[in-house]
Amino acid sequence: MLLADFKAATSGMPTNRLLAVRLDGQVQPVRLLGRDGDLLVMTTDVAYQAELAEVIMQTPDSLQIVVRDDDFTLHPVYGYRIVDDALVLG
Repeated sequence: MLLADFKAATSGMPTNRLLAVRLDGQVQPVRLLGRDGDLLVMTTDVAYQAELAEVIMQTPDSLQIVVRDDDFTLHPVYGYRIVDDALVLG
């Protein structure tokens, strides 16, 4: 999912919504690592959970959103679901 598409899809949502990801059938909190070339990289982190505001303030909008797991594998984000007021990326 491109950052531009994510911004458009989440426009008007409360920016304090927490972000998570579903990997291997489990929902895990994510934090924003930052930009790596054309990628906006997030990683699983039980100690800190990013908010929507942290992601939508990033630029450029052409960045591809990915999540890095504990094995350093990058998983592309194709969309999200709202679960218990959190945005669960998948």
